[in-house]
Amino acid sequence: MVIEQAVFHIVEGQESAFEKKFYELSDIFRHADACEKFKLIRGIENKQQYILQIHWTSLEAHTDVFMKTEEFKHWFLAMKPFLAERISMQHFENTLV
Repeated sequence: MVIEQAVFHIVEGQESAFEKKFYELSDIFRHADACEKFKLIRGIENKQQYILQIHWTSLEAHTDVFMKTEEFKHWFLAMKPFLAERISMQHFENTLV
């Protein structure tokens, strides 16, 4: 399993609209074969910062398959107007089980 952590910096004042649009389109993750679970969390000190954490079956399933789908392209284009900065993305794996 691979854990993706994507950090979103949202345009000030657009937080509610971003959350609404994200939740409207969140089925993209629910229906992705390689997605085991996901959650979106918001910063406390910085309300414009969000972290999307997704558990994928493998790195390849995420980067080589999911990110090349039309559904992902549609989702990204819908999120783009809310972004104040580029999305910062990293992948992690469990070290303790």
